[in-house]
Amino acid sequence: MTGQALRLGIPKGSLEEATLAVFHKVGLQFTGSSRSLWLNSNDPEILPVMLRPQEIPVYVESGRLDAGLAGLDWIVERDVEQRVVLLAKLQYSKQTSKPIRWVLAVPDQMKVDSIDDLRVLCEERGIRGERQFTIATELTRVSNLWLARNGIDAQAEFSWGATEAKAGYFADAVIEATETGSSLRANGLRIVADVFTSRTQFFANKDAYRLDAWKREKLDGLAHLLIGALRAEDLVQLTVVGEHEVSLEDVLPPEARIVTSVSPAGHSSFHAIVTLPKSSIPYVLPAVIARGASDAWVSTLDIHYTKAAAEVQPERKQYGAPKRVSMSPQGIRMDRLGAQRPESVSLASDVKAGFAKNPKELPAK
Repeated sequence: MTGQALRLGIPKGSLEEATLAVFHKVGLQFTGSSRSLWLNSNDPEILPVMLRPQEIPVYVESGRLDAGLAGLDWIVERDVEQRVVLLAKLQYSKQTSKPIRWVLAVPDQMKVDSIDDLRVLCEERGIRGERQFTIATELTRVSNLWLARNGIDAQAEFSWGATEAKAGYFADAVIEATETGSSLRANGLRIVADVFTSRTQFFANKDAYRLDAWKREKLDGLAHLLIGALRAEDLVQLTVVGEHEVSLEDVLPPEARIVTSVSPAGHSSFHAIVTLPKSSIPYVLPAVIARGASDAWVSTLDIHYTKAAAEVQPERKQYGAPKRVSMSPQGIRMDRLGAQRPESVSLASDVKAGFAKNPKELPAK
């Protein structure tokens, strides 16, 4: 134990249960009461605090938290995407492993079926001098950016909740988060366009990650655990034993990885361990049995780390101990021993990908 601790923001609300479950899978138990923001942790080096996901990006950016979890939507909405470090993109949301979609939805009776229809409707209102088209949403910054990108003369207004129920009276339309679309349909709304796609992000304060070696190591370790736990949900381990060598390459799917393969020699038998998608077992297991396996069994995985998956984090860079620090017109530059110099530690590419690519999208204003 070092006596140091990470201040970690845990999202309260719709992501709360799923987030705590992922940490539980990697052996971290965070418990507490509704009367306190701060949670108890079985790891004394982590101080978890339960906060709304809308707040966490601001507290991480300002340094009041070392790291946190929140959707990319709230990172962009709070305008901190350039000032935090992405550590992991986590494939889970409140109900499923699918990303959250922020969509534009209109009342069923409105004669708008596309972005072009909405653009024309808003232009006609302006020509007639009528009230500007309004859209209720919790995601006003992102929504107004999207409207500007698509040349739509409308205004996103903040909604304090019950957003779907406001369309048709308090607002003309809504931009709301959905996984299945069922709540929108229940409120008589129809999806016209995708606005923004968001996944849960594990991200850190720039200074905490860059300048504190202990925190950087702890954060990297947490990122590997979280990614590994989620990755393991779709994988299993197949063990194959045979008196003779069993040919595996032609029966395994492309995503499979042979971890160990020992050819028979003397009195020893053939032995192979493979990780592969759970969905492929109904095809692979009968195939290896048909090829002469004497024994074969499937085991579940709790955590699966692979270097290939870990290297797919484009914004996460390797930092070492500072060699020297100098000032440039662009700000502080650090040259580090045995480290790659980061070109840009930001979420810019993810933000660009998050905005839906719509037909005839206009350049950003």
